[in-house]
Amino acid sequence: MKIMKLNFCATIFLLIGGYVTAQISDYQYESSLDEIVNDWHSITIPDGVYGKVDPSLKDIRIYGVTKSQDTIEVPYLWNIKKDNVKTKKQSGKIINASKTDQGYYYTIKLNRKSTICHMKLLFSNSNYDWKVDLEASQDQKEWFTILENSRILDIENAVTDYSYTDLHFPTSDYQYYRILVKSNEQPKLTSVDMAMEEEVAGEIINYEVKKMMVSENKPMKYTEVELELENAVPVSSLQININADYDYFRPMNIRFLSDSVKTEKGYLYNYTTIKRVTLTSLDNNQFKFKSTVAKKFKIVISNSDNQPLNIQSAMINGFKHELIARFTEPASYKLVYGNPSAHRPQYDITNFKDHIPANLKDLEIGSQNQILNNDDSRKTSLFKSELWLWVIMGIIIIILGGFTYKMIGENVTKK
Repeated sequence: MKIMKLNFCATIFLLIGGYVTAQISDYQYESSLDEIVNDWHSITIPDGVYGKVDPSLKDIRIYGVTKSQDTIEVPYLWNIKKDNVKTKKQSGKIINASKTDQGYYYTIKLNRKSTICHMKLLFSNSNYDWKVDLEASQDQKEWFTILENSRILDIENAVTDYSYTDLHFPTSDYQYYRILVKSNEQPKLTSVDMAMEEEVAGEIINYEVKKMMVSENKPMKYTEVELELENAVPVSSLQININADYDYFRPMNIRFLSDSVKTEKGYLYNYTTIKRVTLTSLDNNQFKFKSTVAKKFKIVISNSDNQPLNIQSAMINGFKHELIARFTEPASYKLVYGNPSAHRPQYDITNFKDHIPANLKDLEIGSQNQILNNDDSRKTSLFKSELWLWVIMGIIIIILGGFTYKMIGENVTKK
């Protein structure tokens, strides 16, 4: 009975081991990794890879084959070199409010003297368009001009709800600040948020727009801008450049092509919204959003009863994506990708980021090759599905439990 049980278990574990080592053939593409000389390396993913993987980037693996033909999986983590903004909020209070022929003055005192570079003014008013001056002082006797004629705006109607009351200025270190709101209407300033922002710029990649097409839908009163890149890549910002010498304010929807379905009449394209924003002459019209892998974009600008804007150009950017991988033994390594059914890997190194060395050597990536699987029976293998693997393991547990129960019964009978 023991020999039978051991043989059965050995067979099952060999099958499971075969399932693990056969995973390379589950992927569609591979690229060799060369010049591995250290334990840790960085790997910059080529643009041509992103269009071959799941948008979530879950189906990328690094495998190595040793001289003894053992297959090993290399742990990695993503390193996205994005901007790092540290915001330190400062507190203060409005201590004076007055009115002159120039407008309405408000004096703010910081609770403690510190550096700031940003203010956000909060009003209980709505639907206004005002100009603002900002001054600073250490003793409220001598005032120094920081900003002049900065525009703040609030629009609330059936179409949109937009507010821009931010003041950005060079780093300042004063105890008192004075705001002049140039308005005939009484501004109701309720509070002022102040902060010091320190930004460490990330590594940005500018992607060339291969094709741009602008069309107008006059009956529906909107402008549609279609943008196309050379490859599907991770994108995190879009800038629209407008040629206009007048003020404008337009709701805008940023979408990307997420799916397409072939029908008898052609392809049906499904666009997913990334972000809803406002295109305005008050800003540089650069919009940041969560990194999204895409090749085609559609921008919809609502014009209402206004004349369409002159869209001059568009810029699409993304942060550099790289893998940080740890290699533990000599082998022939390759990057494999393209497996929609793959799960997101979980590696220990994600919990020990502080132990990763700095200044890693970037690996050379070979050309992209398609993985050819000649073993057709493997495509229909029972172990291709993880669900079936769990079913088999459940059966193993039940059988082992039966063996154990029977052995216990035999021992009881003998006694």
